[in-house]
Amino acid sequence: MKIKPIFAALSVVLVAGCCSPYDYSENWLVREDATRPFAVPSDLIYVQSIPYTNVSDIARMSTYTRSEVGNGRFGGLARVFSPLVSNSEDLEKALKWYLSHQHDSGRPFVFIGEGECGALLEQYEAKNAEELREQGLVASFYTKIPRAGFVTKKTVQEIRNALARRRYREQWDRDMPSDMLVK
Repeated sequence: MKIKPIFAALSVVLVAGCCSPYDYSENWLVREDATRPFAVPSDLIYVQSIPYTNVSDIARMSTYTRSEVGNGRFGGLARVFSPLVSNSEDLEKALKWYLSHQHDSGRPFVFIGEGECGALLEQYEAKNAEELREQGLVASFYTKIPRAGFVTKKTVQEIRNALARRRYREQWDRDMPSDMLVK
């Protein structure tokens, strides 16, 4: 029996691994809608250590991330992307997916990382700092110990100031005077 050409091509694509696990929403705690870039000025990559012990942990983490980080502290400021990661390979796949499918070149984005996965994000940034800055990374915040309340009002204000400095530099081609920043 001969395999029809279309099925042969499809099987080659499937075997070659055409898709990233981050193409699917179940691999994200939060993955913002692609149509929102016009409504908010930046993106936020929020990585936290995920206890892969049971599904209820993931559901709880997703609820926290959506309510406290996404809609709470960053509503109107950033689209939030929070991938489920447990190792550096997962993190690299998630960031590659974000940069190729959601990120517009030069659009400002911020990294926030908590716990072990935050440490992985920090290492990734250190290895790829120049490229990430060129792509739009404007600020990053890390803590080695995951804790509730890490993303404070002060952190949000620092992110707002980093975004303001970037917009000012793009528009005026010089650094923003420090007295213009919100304390």
